[in-house]
Amino acid sequence: MSNEIRGKVSATYADEASAKKGAAAVLNKAALQPDEVTIIGPHDSQFDQKLENKDKKVGFFMLKAHMAFALIGVVLGAFFAVLLAFYGPSYTQNSPIMTVIALSILGFFIGLMLAGFISLRPDQDGVVNQTRDATHNGKWVVVVNSPSHEKTEQIYDILGKSALSVSSSL
Repeated sequence: MSNEIRGKVSATYADEASAKKGAAAVLNKAALQPDEVTIIGPHDSQFDQKLENKDKKVGFFMLKAHMAFALIGVVLGAFFAVLLAFYGPSYTQNSPIMTVIALSILGFFIGLMLAGFISLRPDQDGVVNQTRDATHNGKWVVVVNSPSHEKTEQIYDILGKSALSVSSSL
C-alpha cells in the first residue's frame, strides 16, 4: 500500500526563472516524468490541487488502508478472544461468544484508527506548509512527486543547490 502514495519534495524560489531552472535540473538529472514536477506561482489559488494532483489515488489508498486494517483488527480480536475463551479468566470462559464479539469490535475500531493515522500522512505537513507560506509570500515553488525514497534524496540534493529552502516527506 505504501508505494501508492509517494514522497514529495518542495523547493522555494524567489522568481519564476529560477524555479524553471530548478524544475529542468530535476527532470534532467533525476530522470523523472514531466507530470511529476509542478511549478506553483505566487498567490496561486489552485496550489492545493497542484500539490496533490492525484486525489483519486489518495482516496483509493485511504479506502484500502481502512478496509485492510479493520479486517486485520477483527481477525486479531477474534484470535485473542478465542485464546481468552480457552485459557483466560473465568468470565471469558463462561461467555466465549460475548468475548469474541467484544474483542472483534475493539479490534475493528483500533484497526480503523491505525488506518486513519497512516492515511493522514503527517510526514507531508512540512511540504504543504512550506508551499502555502511561500505562495502567500510571493515566491515560486517547485513540487516534485518522487517515485522512491532514493529519488527523494536525490531530488532534495539537486534542488538544495539552487533553492532558497527545501523540504521533503518520507
